[in-house]
Amino acid sequence: MNILFFDCDTISKNFLQQYFPKNLSYHTVDFELNSQNIEKIVNPEVFEIISVFAHAQPIPNNVLDKFSNLKMIATRSTGFNHIDLDYCKSKNILVCNVPNYGSTSVAEFTIALMLGLLRKIYLSKSHMKTNNVNMNEYLGESIKGKTVGIIGCGAIGRSVIHLLTAFDAHIICFDPYMRQKSSKHEFSFTMSLNELYQKSDIISLHCPANEQNFHLLNSDAFEKMKKGVYIINTARGSLIDTESLYHALKSGKVAGAALDVLENEDVITEREISTDMEKKSNEFLLDSIINFKMLQLNNTLITPHIAFNSTDAIDKILKTTIDNIRCFIDNKPQNCIT
Repeated sequence: MNILFFDCDTISKNFLQQYFPKNLSYHTVDFELNSQNIEKIVNPEVFEIISVFAHAQPIPNNVLDKFSNLKMIATRSTGFNHIDLDYCKSKNILVCNVPNYGSTSVAEFTIALMLGLLRKIYLSKSHMKTNNVNMNEYLGESIKGKTVGIIGCGAIGRSVIHLLTAFDAHIICFDPYMRQKSSKHEFSFTMSLNELYQKSDIISLHCPANEQNFHLLNSDAFEKMKKGVYIINTARGSLIDTESLYHALKSGKVAGAALDVLENEDVITEREISTDMEKKSNEFLLDSIINFKMLQLNNTLITPHIAFNSTDAIDKILKTTIDNIRCFIDNKPQNCIT
């Protein structure tokens, strides 16, 4: 089988060189699979397996069409909204993912964001760089005693709950698929999102991106929340209406937001804006402008989608991906989505 790995950095290449089965050959490229980069692939039709990473923009189906003999996509992620599953089913392309690789890494990062936001660590650090320290600006809040609302109680959400118990926080959760379960009375389930909005001092998102969850936090949701609520998002950018959050931050309805994910987050540097601006849609441009405006606020802590990015998680991603490919070749596919 001819196998091609996209978006491979030095760490990934070294891991593959050490652990990929010696009886199989593979190729790597350091760029992602999209409409622009597909032209860099010579004879894409020879590849029967490709491995991709998750990106904000979906892989276009006309790009996948170039791989006319494609039999498997091994995505190095748990999420798969960057791949059109209906298309893959119609072409008999198996899609496999990496389940639960980063629950610990993302949960720990969520707590780090929460602490950084509530204790204004990010603000004090930036002021130290300019020797412009004002202690009155760093008055923070404790997690202890706060009501933390967790939306989504999958592996990551439950890991966050477990860590929060050490802070003596009051934890409430909403998950329509796990409403009746509670782990050792560490938390309780709310009957509705509205109840969670109304009671929470801190809201942390841990649910998938889908049509039902698009802009889950919008202007109506913010209106129902306590004044001074904190928002944490390490899940997906599309869960929050960016413009509504910006206005809620400006008005003080939301005291602060810590975001590891943003809508249309693949444009996050001025270099990319200056070179690619003319190629983007109006919606994309508006989201990008709001994202940059939020970066300038003193009550936001924004990181570039790195919650998963620990050595433990990367090793598990690559090991599971190799196993997925090996099992597929052995006609014993695992972690199948399609």
